Amino acid sequence: MGWFKKSMFFMLALMMGIVLMPFYAKAAAPKQILIGTLYASSGPFATSSTSQYHGLEFWANQVNKQGGVYVAAFKKKIPVKLVAYDDQSSTTLAATLYNQLITRDRVNILVADFGSVLTSVAVPIAQEHKMLLFDPTGTSAKFFSPHNPYLVLTSLPTSGVWPTVLADFLISHKIDKVAVIYSANDFNQSQAETLKSKLEAAKIKPVYYHAVPTDTSNYTVLIRTIEATHPKALIEFGYPTNDIAFLQNLQASGAKFNMVFTIFPGQQLALIEKNVGTKALEYTYTYPTPPLLVYNKVNYGMPMSEFEKIYTQTTKRPVDFLTVAGYNAGLIIQKTLATSKEFNQLSFRNSINTFSGKLFTLNGLFKINNEGAQIGEFLPVGQFQPTKTGIVLHVVYPQNIATGKPIYPAP
Repeated sequence: MGWFKKSMFFMLALMMGIVLMPFYAKAAAPKQILIGTLYASSGPFATSSTSQYHGLEFWANQVNKQGGVYVAAFKKKIPVKLVAYDDQSSTTLAATLYNQLITRDRVNILVADFGSVLTSVAVPIAQEHKMLLFDPTGTSAKFFSPHNPYLVLTSLPTSGVWPTVLADFLISHKIDKVAVIYSANDFNQSQAETLKSKLEAAKIKPVYYHAVPTDTSNYTVLIRTIEATHPKALIEFGYPTNDIAFLQNLQASGAKFNMVFTIFPGQQLALIEKNVGTKALEYTYTYPTPPLLVYNKVNYGMPMSEFEKIYTQTTKRPVDFLTVAGYNAGLIIQKTLATSKEFNQLSFRNSINTFSGKLFTLNGLFKINNEGAQIGEFLPVGQFQPTKTGIVLHVVYPQNIATGKPIYPAP
């Protein structure tokens, strides 16, 4: 009888072990890490989006040349593969494609397309599917909340933070008559609201404050209306297509302002210069960003000089900030996989917390708050000043990192 009981106990334990084995067995390492993303080959966001995608693509090619990314959960290097679709600058199509990447393609990593508009549909989809969204440039503050752990902004601070230094520049230089025109979207509106709030706190009320549709392509009448208010500074917040139209119309109008500020010459200089000419950019102010702004304290990934050299040689394309942003997103993914002890989305998010505030890339300090928003970077104020051969962008504020003095008022 004792022998029978022992035999039954052994058989029962064996059967339970077989049943429970799948629950305890560690998942097999994938043959490749699938990284899903979107880009826009057409529409208003095409130039910025494709540049960002090419930066991410360059990162993927570079790590694959080294055998892939090191994945700590499996203790080995695994090649990466980009799964990318063209959303044509359409949020409707983008929503469909983000869902497709998650549910059909079963990607391991999800990366947002360029900017707040095309990222806006990705945020709720990623949260619904409990998929961590690596967000290079979707900077709307509305995306971030303590209730959503599935979002990380990799390459820029939230857009409401952007004009903080610009406001300080205007206040410190006693530029007390400011005109603001902005495109009516989260990205630009949040900047306008922050600037207005900081100016009003300093007893400076904008002499002109007006929103226009994001697809605005003619600013001539608006420029004449603003001119009549006699501002000491004209601030235009828009996307690249807005900046191009605004600067073209400003030059054609012959109107002169002591100070003109636009966003994207500091991010995509070659694109803006090609469309408006060097002369139209003389004395214009902007946010300097890499590669125009170089960070020397780099402890992860290529420094800017090496990145520019290898990228231009291998791709035959120029480097702009969106290229840097795409590459930088890849670096954050790489560090995440190298430090995450488990291969799942919340473990990825938790591992990011371990290196937040310690990682310096060619894009500056990577540091996020508990909502996943980037807080390690700030955007200084720069001015394009003429030289004998063209223009040069000088950082003019804050003074501790300035490379030149502002020329104000503009000649």
